[in-house]
Amino acid sequence: MRDVYAGLGFIIAGVVTIITAQQFPTLPSLQYGPSLFPSLIGGGFCIGGAVLAFSALWQRKKVFAHDVQGTPETAKPESEKLNLALILPPLAIVFYILASDYIGALLSMIIIMLVLMLVRKTKPYIAVTTSIIVSWAIYFIFSRYLLIPLPQGSLLGGSLPWIS
Repeated sequence: MRDVYAGLGFIIAGVVTIITAQQFPTLPSLQYGPSLFPSLIGGGFCIGGAVLAFSALWQRKKVFAHDVQGTPETAKPESEKLNLALILPPLAIVFYILASDYIGALLSMIIIMLVLMLVRKTKPYIAVTTSIIVSWAIYFIFSRYLLIPLPQGSLLGGSLPWIS
């Protein structure tokens, strides 16, 4: 049942993201504006949430059908305990929003990726290496090629010395 609630939560988050993105200003010279990518992400949240909720309901329906027919239960649903892997991504988003202005986008991304990988039981040396390389690549692509101003953070005086 937890997956049904998580799916509904993702659908609600997607709808809120799309509604919020539609309020962004449009640029007269472009066919698309700053609302395009958040709307795509919101749509992905809605689709993923719907798939998650419907697949969980379908699985419960199959288990219920087995119980009614008197077949021994082999696929009992998991207990309803709170799973850290389920709440960690939303917590990571909140962490990024709160911490990126102070420690910067790059360091925030490194910390988030490292924690997510370690929770999924990735070997520490792989987690550290991958989170540093991938975070730097994402930061570089967004700041240099897409020209999106990412927070530098006030921790290092507002600029990163290794990125000029």
